[in-house]
Amino acid sequence: MKELVLVGEGFSPWTAKARWALAHHGIAHRYEEYTPIVSEPWLRVRARRMSGRVSVPHLLGPNGLSIGDSFAIAQEADARGEGAPLLPPELLEAIGDWNELSERLMRAGRSQILARTEESREVQIESLPPHMPRALRAIFAPSARLGTAYIRKKYGVSPVPDEALEEDLAAVRAAIAGRPIEPLLGRFTLADVAVATALQAVRPHRTAPVGLLPAQREAWARPELAARWEDVLAWRDAMIDRHLPASSGG
Repeated sequence: MKELVLVGEGFSPWTAKARWALAHHGIAHRYEEYTPIVSEPWLRVRARRMSGRVSVPHLLGPNGLSIGDSFAIAQEADARGEGAPLLPPELLEAIGDWNELSERLMRAGRSQILARTEESREVQIESLPPHMPRALRAIFAPSARLGTAYIRKKYGVSPVPDEALEEDLAAVRAAIAGRPIEPLLGRFTLADVAVATALQAVRPHRTAPVGLLPAQREAWARPELAARWEDVLAWRDAMIDRHLPASSGG
């Protein structure tokens, strides 16, 4: 393989985090959309992982490069790229803490989107491979439930109520108090990328992630929760509007 390839799911905040990190450093790469079950065998071959769990986003590249974690992809981007690091050593511990918070939010979002996919025919249609004609996707829409069942088993997904997100959202609110458009740690880092993308689990940004389709966008949202945390969402919007490069689509 002569180029960097990022394999991901367009609706996924984990994928959005990896794409943002690569774009922040201006790292050229090709993006490939992943479909659960269908795409996994080929990804395993390319990633050289024939056993154990393989997941996306996954960065593939020359000399056997194979990275299947968004945080590790950001570390690789820092090592390869130009510009200010997203993971400065002196802030690494604090960034790790914010990344853990973002993981909890994203897992809650994953729980909701799986449930909404099982309920909504339109989300099922959007979940099928984009190269498939819409008429065929409409016919095969119920098969998307195979994907949701597979993901539930793979990640041990269980329901997450709105109330379970409140403590983490309160931590973000406390961190941005008095400085509603400033980075969490005083300078822009992966902490901001991670939390901003994870807040998709409350309400997606109007334009990000780039691969989020209309029915999926509605399915991710938690309107009642969002209404209580508009200040946190406004901070998220500022981070995306100010710091997300236009090339983040890959």
